[in-house]
Amino acid sequence: MSVISSSGDVVEARGGRGMVMAGAAVGAVLLIGGGAYAATQLLGGAGDQPDSVLPASAAAYVGVDVDPSVGQKVAAVRFFQGLDEETRARLDDGEWREWVWEQLQADGKTPEGVDFETDVEPWLGDRLGAVVIADGAAEPVAALALQVSDGEQAKETLDRLMAEQSTRPVEEQAAYYLDGDYVVFSSRTTIDQVRSEAEKGTLDDHDAYRSDMDDLGEAGIASMWVDAGRAGGMAAALEDAMVDGGVPSAGPGAGLLDDGDLLTGRTAATLRLSPDAIEVYGISRGADGLTMPVSEGADLVAELPADTAGALSLENGAAWAQTLWDHYATAHPDEVAAVVEEAAASGFTLPDDVMTVLGESMALSVGPGVAEALQTGSPASTGPLGLPIGYQVRTDAAAMSTLLTEAGPPLTMLPQRTDDGVLTIGVDRAYVDSLAAPEGALGQDATYRSAVADSEDASQVLFVDVNPFEEYYLQEVDDENAREALELLGALGFSTVVDSETESHFTLRFVADAG
Repeated sequence: MSVISSSGDVVEARGGRGMVMAGAAVGAVLLIGGGAYAATQLLGGAGDQPDSVLPASAAAYVGVDVDPSVGQKVAAVRFFQGLDEETRARLDDGEWREWVWEQLQADGKTPEGVDFETDVEPWLGDRLGAVVIADGAAEPVAALALQVSDGEQAKETLDRLMAEQSTRPVEEQAAYYLDGDYVVFSSRTTIDQVRSEAEKGTLDDHDAYRSDMDDLGEAGIASMWVDAGRAGGMAAALEDAMVDGGVPSAGPGAGLLDDGDLLTGRTAATLRLSPDAIEVYGISRGADGLTMPVSEGADLVAELPADTAGALSLENGAAWAQTLWDHYATAHPDEVAAVVEEAAASGFTLPDDVMTVLGESMALSVGPGVAEALQTGSPASTGPLGLPIGYQVRTDAAAMSTLLTEAGPPLTMLPQRTDDGVLTIGVDRAYVDSLAAPEGALGQDATYRSAVADSEDASQVLFVDVNPFEEYYLQEVDDENAREALELLGALGFSTVVDSETESHFTLRFVADAG
């Protein structure tokens, strides 16, 4: 096959895309597989990022950098204490790459005849980046950039991997070229396009990309960026994949991915570490024709009982429902009309009924005893009605009650109450009453505030206190080291803050157990 060398000449080499990408994947998995703890052992970090050699025309980018800031390295040591002593000792000695290779080798996921110490270690760098270029084609173009410390040594290994796969069809073959400190991979049929696009401009000089990534703040060990407008050409391929996966291709809602106008806006995110948490922080902006409702902050979720084990909330739900409804109805009037007709046949009015259910503020919650109740079936006297599960909504209580009545059993059989415009419904009377008059507030709970970023301003919240569930799921984890690591997890939280009608930011946190 044709391979472009570091000098720009085309040289002959043979190989299959599978093995070449396997070679690239070796590097990728070595970087990623070392985990956040491995990042603490790296001392390098100088030089360009992968986005400096990948095309500015990319619709999506994913990058991995296992040399984060010193603060994140220290944080990783504190957070990942669950590794066994032997593994920690090896990683402390800087043998993280060897360790990961051994794990891959044990699983049969390394290329045959490749020795890590001789063939990989001398040239493997610290960074990896990958892009997808939609280009309006049915099949998007993918490219991967892997940092190398010695391009010539990398070529020796990669050329051998390719040559050993000469019997594969041409369309399954891959190619690469050297660009500075990176090896850039793509398929044989697209490598020239990737290089040509990169010569026109690289992603790190793309204004929108640069602005989004800068606004993320401190870079972490991994990052991603997607321009949904550019990715619109992939909608058909995505819908085909959904159909292949069993999603019906006909009926109400079919074809909602076809319109590129719905796929706009940009999202960027980074994965980083703090002393007590793994955090994914991201921003979303620029969606054409979609005006996001700006809320005044979390309402009902903050007033849940302090011992709440799990909660899901949404502010301005009625406004969100109307906004999204109008957005889709404009682009897909026929499909939306079909959904309305089907709902009407069942006695519901859309989108009005959805707006009533979501209201101004809503919170779905479970109490700390839910795990035990589900596991043991207790309390036996009440059966499923003993589950501490509840739903609260600040809405038109009369309209909500009417909806529940029209829905009929079993909803009409559930205990409910209305207090100051907030309707509470659940499956256990005692829990419903506790939601209406809680002891302590979740919004003031230390675990909740650690897990849920911007808790007072959040428009959307997901919170799970892991501790009440540990005794039930940890026993299902056979691997002792994995079980010890999971015991470190105390809670997880997700929040979204709407900053303006066109911009928002979100945070996902996995928080270490305080104990």
